[in-house]
Amino acid sequence: MSTSNGRHYQKLAEDIVAGLLHAYFGKRAPDRMIDDVLYDFVPLGHSERNYTVRLFLKPSALTAPAIMLKGKGPSYLAAHSLSDIAEMLRKFVYRSYPIIWRETKMDDFDGSLFELVSASCRSALAETLEKSSIFRPRTEYTAFPITPLVVKADFGCVNFSLIDVHSLTEGNADWLRQEYLGNEEVGGWLVVKAASVEAAKRDRRVILGALALAMDQQHRHAFTLREVVTGFLRFPAPHSISTSTSGPHTPPIRGPITIENSDHEWLNKLPAILARSSTPAKRHGKALEYYYRAWFMDDSDRCFLLFMALDAIFGQDGTGFAVGMKSGIGRTLNENIEEKRLDALLRIRNTMLHGGAPDLFAASNYLEYAQRYSSDPSTDIQLLVAKCLRRHIFGDEFRCQDNPDDEIMQFALAQGLIPSEADRNYIVSEWP
Repeated sequence: MSTSNGRHYQKLAEDIVAGLLHAYFGKRAPDRMIDDVLYDFVPLGHSERNYTVRLFLKPSALTAPAIMLKGKGPSYLAAHSLSDIAEMLRKFVYRSYPIIWRETKMDDFDGSLFELVSASCRSALAETLEKSSIFRPRTEYTAFPITPLVVKADFGCVNFSLIDVHSLTEGNADWLRQEYLGNEEVGGWLVVKAASVEAAKRDRRVILGALALAMDQQHRHAFTLREVVTGFLRFPAPHSISTSTSGPHTPPIRGPITIENSDHEWLNKLPAILARSSTPAKRHGKALEYYYRAWFMDDSDRCFLLFMALDAIFGQDGTGFAVGMKSGIGRTLNENIEEKRLDALLRIRNTMLHGGAPDLFAASNYLEYAQRYSSDPSTDIQLLVAKCLRRHIFGDEFRCQDNPDDEIMQFALAQGLIPSEADRNYIVSEWP
């Protein structure tokens, strides 16, 4: 921790402690709840219940210190709700109350703890908070099992890894799967190093959003009835594993996402995005999160989030949504896209955003666009957004996934089962 950060966190911890002490009282009231806290160290083998005293907490008073902590505290807390952070602070008081107990151990007192506790004890409590895991969290590994992942060359960097299913366990993958995952299909692991589970989930969304970009539009949304594994593993201490439930990490896509040595160069751009230390990096991370969330949705629903991904990188410079979007797309793609056609797509976005249509297909200008340009707006939006994100975030280093159906397509072409020349009027091509 830098000196400036240390001073900043010291003052922040002092302000938060003042807020916490104003939240706890010695007497019951209609706006307060019972909250027992420890008053002393609990000897090994003893019950914590025998070492508690009763206080009365005003829950709404935790909001202000939680807001301070989320707004000015460590960056990982951006992934947490105010309720999560308030609960962290409540647990801190539960464990750290012995520091101030001797100044509050009268049988009955009126008012808040702040009125009883001396300045020296408040400082001691603030110092404990500033040194606690809230301000100085221990980074841990969270392993997300990914069903449609094939890792031919393990990738690792400072904050995440994409590894083969056997790499996590040094050859004991089958045992791990049977013991913790119900023997479900796991193709590989995304292992994220982060300060909390919520922060790890946020990084997972960015990373998998980037992997979704590597597939073409058809294969990215070719969903099947296959079961994709859910949940994740944590490693809280040496030789220990904990499991948690969650939703699926990817949609049930038909083909695999394959990681090879040739992918490592563009994957190495993700650590800077996950660090979120600059405005462009933050925008890129947000765009990839939007893209990831859109991946799970149907055609009629996903386009709104795809526009939000574009907005994240092009629409936040103060020039207005339409101007920023069009100039950003023009700079990024350097292709001759008809401005009126782009305006027509943006009008569809505005119709959905402002309550004119609950989904893309219900928009009145959806059919108008299709008639004028002989192209489905849904496909145009998906192609445009994917190409912009690839070029803008990853540049020339980006590598697309090989087409798993290439041999079948070549056979179909040779047999005349499909046209040898495409006459689609898409707004942009999928590749390059």
